[in-house]
Amino acid sequence: MSKCADLTIRSFRKINRCRLVETMYRHNRSNYSWIAGMGIIAMALLWLTALNAAIDATATAAAAAKVAITTNISKTITNTTIPTTTITNPQISYRANRKIIPNTHRPWQQMATVSTLTHRAYVPAALAAANISAMTTALATASNLISMLPPLSQSNAANYFTLVGKLNPFYGERKRTAAATKARATTTATATGTATKNGTAAGGNAAVAATTFDSNPNTRTTNRRKKNKNKRTFTTPLNVSQHPGELCNRRCTAGDSRICHFKFTLEHYQVMGVACGRCSLGIIADCFAPQCILADGYEKGVMSINRQLPGPAIQVCRDDLIIVDVFNQALGTSAAIHWHGQHMVATPWSDGVPFVTQCPIHYANTFRYHFWATEVGTHFYHSHSGHHKVNGQYGALIVRDDPSILPNKATYDFDLPEHYILISDWMHTYGEQYFPGEPSSAGIFPDSVLINGRGIYYRKDGMRASTVVPPVSFYVTPGKRYRFRLINSISHSCPFQLQIERHNMCVIASDSYDLQPNYFDTLISNAGERYDFVVFANNTAGDYWIRVRGMGVCAILPTESFALLRYISNEVIDESIEERPLPPMPAYNETFISGMFFDHPNISCGAVDNRCISELEALEQDELLRTAMPDHQFFLAFHNFPVPNNEIFKNGTYYHFANLQSNLTIVGAINNLSFVFPNYPPLTQPEAMNDTQFCTELERPAACQGNRLCPCVHRLHIRLGSIVELILVDETELVGRLHHPFHLHGHRFIVTALGRDSTGLPKSVLAAKQLNDGNSYFFPHQSNNTSPPFKDTVSIPSRGYAVVRFRAENPGFWLMHCHYEWHLAIGMGLILQVGNTSEMVKSPQGFPTCGNYLPELSELEGFRIKKYFM
Repeated sequence: MSKCADLTIRSFRKINRCRLVETMYRHNRSNYSWIAGMGIIAMALLWLTALNAAIDATATAAAAAKVAITTNISKTITNTTIPTTTITNPQISYRANRKIIPNTHRPWQQMATVSTLTHRAYVPAALAAANISAMTTALATASNLISMLPPLSQSNAANYFTLVGKLNPFYGERKRTAAATKARATTTATATGTATKNGTAAGGNAAVAATTFDSNPNTRTTNRRKKNKNKRTFTTPLNVSQHPGELCNRRCTAGDSRICHFKFTLEHYQVMGVACGRCSLGIIADCFAPQCILADGYEKGVMSINRQLPGPAIQVCRDDLIIVDVFNQALGTSAAIHWHGQHMVATPWSDGVPFVTQCPIHYANTFRYHFWATEVGTHFYHSHSGHHKVNGQYGALIVRDDPSILPNKATYDFDLPEHYILISDWMHTYGEQYFPGEPSSAGIFPDSVLINGRGIYYRKDGMRASTVVPPVSFYVTPGKRYRFRLINSISHSCPFQLQIERHNMCVIASDSYDLQPNYFDTLISNAGERYDFVVFANNTAGDYWIRVRGMGVCAILPTESFALLRYISNEVIDESIEERPLPPMPAYNETFISGMFFDHPNISCGAVDNRCISELEALEQDELLRTAMPDHQFFLAFHNFPVPNNEIFKNGTYYHFANLQSNLTIVGAINNLSFVFPNYPPLTQPEAMNDTQFCTELERPAACQGNRLCPCVHRLHIRLGSIVELILVDETELVGRLHHPFHLHGHRFIVTALGRDSTGLPKSVLAAKQLNDGNSYFFPHQSNNTSPPFKDTVSIPSRGYAVVRFRAENPGFWLMHCHYEWHLAIGMGLILQVGNTSEMVKSPQGFPTCGNYLPELSELEGFRIKKYFM
């Protein structure tokens, strides 16, 4: 039994009821308008039934293939099943199998072919006997039909996403689908009868219930709902007219894949603007007005998504196809959105890194991202363009799975859609003001920290500003256990600690990957990291503060905000809960009980009151990855080092830099190479590539000769399918409080060592190489963990190190960088090229291109204006 499960063993008791209402919704949605596109969809469905008969020769399948398409189109779609073959690796547990499958002959190529229709499917010999080649061709044809479907709309979204969900190349695991089909068959008759009896209104209510999967434990029975019909239900709002993708926020069931279509509008907008009415005067109702952004109550501009801060939450199920139309309406900007934590298998051009995986989205243009939700767990999205993330462009991205198969399901009773804590730093000016900076400033510090878009502003004297910003509230009932999801969307310079008054936290996942449960009183995270933890509501009533406090450089000036953990009655919903007076807010210098720390950047790993991430145990193992001799090994020393003015400011040169204060000018680099982006995305425009455009530690461009600083396109070329080890070392010469979080796109890695020298001296790459004995490292605090945790972002202590390993199974061009926004801006990053361009997924036809326009001067010599006007 897990460490968390001993609190009390609970289970979700509403699974069947949620399936019932979801089935009711499916029954009623067939009455929606289907005039536009009816013919095309019917053709696709007819073809699918024929395909089913061709693939499955059994009498049952043949009979099913003859099902006539009637007005109840959604029912036909649901009953149309495409047989699939699942490739498994006995060495890797379930979670790894649903990711990139190691030790197989690149099955992603078959998947990618179905998705992109760009090159011939690769079929391993082991699969040829299973007649996969014919299936791949059929699926490709089906995908081509889908491309002819009409645009998504409110009226056709539900059936559209069900149809395409059946063609998801990752859709499989027959035993899961069979179990789900059996469960649905048990409830279909009841659901149909109920929907018919109650009419269309019942179907509408069923849609809402299915979407929020009964998120409120206090609305369990029909009688209680009637009794408390005017009371708050605490469910996620459903706004289909703006975001059809919100229908995907549901209880996940094996085999139920959907298309989840979202529309994002990027704008320059207002915080505490006219939409907030009299909120600043204390009229709380106005603070919740439509399109009112509160932040910390200080008026300023914001770069918003759909006039929200954070942007709209995306909550979907595994294998859903996520489609996001990003309309850039922010005058004078270019944009790109990165889906942090999703590996973009088969759709690498949707990774959202300008000039690596795509061209930036120009002003007044729309770009349609689409990718499969393959990575279950807690993630987020954010701008990867300039400093737009710190200006407000970020939001939650959560991928759930069928609750019955989750490894840590016994540790909690409820996983509610509203129980995520998204923290972000906030500045009272646009982030661009600090880059390159102002000599009279005293560094780059946030003015406040926000929790789900709301926070407290502390003046420099440590006193709270008199702004009116209601705290975010999370509701629990006594005796229950709740899964919370912490998302760290910090942009600049510091980790943050999280504490909950009179409650501890049982950590069960990191960066979406399951861990053996462990208890902590203080949880510390850095930019890009995510942690899932369980809170046991072991009190009987009251309100308790959730505290988020800055560390490192963010502790120089007061940086702290609070949310509320609010207890509600087991029996009925307290009508006056929102009017209850808030408990006294702790003063800045008043601390909660510290107890056990998780990943404290200034406490050694292995200390009695601190555990590092490298010491926690994963619930899955990859023994070969942990013990094998790596195919590639890279020692990467990262720096923020001062550069003399005569090297930065030379006529004809324009190097990036940051002026922190006075005459202190610094540049970021890895192995003395300061990363600059190419002028085209090599992933989607490989024909523009020239190896002389890239640099490595041993191949520096001629312009860098004689200089320590070398701005160039730093690239490491890695063989596809190889095991890669990275030794990341902080060689920053300036002693400070920075703790660098490094993020790898497109992959996950295991953390095999983490720490810093107990003397406080920086660990150099030279010292690391001297300690290297074959495949062993004698770093201080190296973990002997035989089940090291998987992550995609690791926080490296100041002047410390980390050793990580990953399988390079996902071909493409992937950014690896410090996740502090301004560190990447001044060069602390590089590109990992996994595989050759011939092994990568081809970009879709008509994909946007970009690059320099430089016609030869000789071609312009004969250019005369009179040629056109005379």
